[in-house]
Parts: sequence; C-alpha cells; structure tokens
Amino acid sequence: MNVMNTHKIEERSLIDRFGRKRVGTYMHTADGHKYWPFDPRADEVDIDTIAQHLAGQNRWQGAIRHKRFKSKIFLSVAEHSVMCAAYMIDVLKRPDLMLEALLHDASEAYIGDLIRPLKYSPEFRAPFLKVEELNERAIADRFNLVYPFPPEVKQADEAVCTAESNQCIFRHPDEEWGAVPFLDDSKVAPYEIQMLNPFEAKELFIIAYHDIIADREKYRPLPEAFRV
Repeated sequence: MNVMNTHKIEERSLIDRFGRKRVGTYMHTADGHKYWPFDPRADEVDIDTIAQHLAGQNRWQGAIRHKRFKSKIFLSVAEHSVMCAAYMIDVLKRPDLMLEALLHDASEAYIGDLIRPLKYSPEFRAPFLKVEELNERAIADRFNLVYPFPPEVKQADEAVCTAESNQCIFRHPDEEWGAVPFLDDSKVAPYEIQMLNPFEAKELFIIAYHDIIADREKYRPLPEAFRV
C-alpha cells in the first residue's frame, strides 16, 4: 500500500456513516459501529451497546472478591447501575430519577473510568472530566435526562458503592483501614451484591431499562426519535 492510498484511508476514516466530518479518532462498539469519544453525537448513542459495554467492565478496578464463592471475582458496572436505579425508588422515593440513576455511568461504556485516586487528582481530573462531560451530555440528549445529574443520583451511587465496599472488597488485616477515600459511606444500599456474569448483567440492565422507560413519560418527555 503506497503512502497516497494510506492517506486516503485515514481521511475517509474521519467521515462517519452519515457523511459528517468528525473530530478525533473512533472506537469500536458492540453493535459494529464507530463511536467518536472526542466528538460524541446523541444519534449514535445506543442502549444495547451501553448495556453490553457496562456489563463487561469490572468495578473497583477488579479488586473484587465474593465472601463465600471464590469463583466470583467480577462485579459489572451494569449491575451497579441497576442497583442505583433501585435505590432511587426504594430508598429515595424518586421514581422520576430512575433513568438518570440507571444511566449515570453510561459514559463509561464509551470512555471507561479512572480509579478514584486518579480521577480526583488535579493531574488527571481536568482532561478526563472534559471528555466525560462531552459524552454525558450526548447521552443526556439521547434520553432527555436531567443533566447535570441531580444530587440524588450521587447519593444513590455512594450508597451502592458502600454496599459493594462492605460486601466485596477484601481488606488485609496488616493494613490500617479508615474511611474509604472519596466515598461518603454514611448510607448503605440494602442490597446483596450478586456479582452476575456479563451476560446476566446485561440482561438485568436491559430489563431495568425497559421497565423504567415504560413509565418515563409520567415524569419527563421521551425524545421524538427515541428507540425502545
């Protein structure tokens, strides 16, 4: 392949399937399309893709152990998200915010996440948050979410994180353990962490999504081109 042909391929790769010129490079998605994390568009956000990508991502950077079953060392972002949505109605009594809770980590389907020591450090935080916000806004536009997310979403997230920390994180007795950094552990979600495999977690996420969508218009309009 000569240099001229290579250049043409690179140039063509900057055009999406709708003929739009895009910023940055693309990633592959589970539905076989390109996604442009530096130039996200609401019309390219897909719920099945979000479900599968989140179902394949391990929480706590993989530092997960089931207290009874040694074979369980995986806890997906998808399972975490479903518990956040459940907490929103079970504890906070805000069914109007269940979709926001379910999709609060949806940007991680496209850009991943940083462990908290990095995410909250000045060196890493600013550039990552810029890209995270771009993708969160595209997702919010796609589903007509309340954005920026209201504080109840963070409350649900922290309560579920605390339940995960209590049930799934091993702490060696030789270490001194105090409060978990960057985590408000004053509330604990009242759920047993299942640690589902990725396929089960994806199915759980999709079921939760459709259940929430069925009642969504009671609280907030659905986008005109919404895909259920």
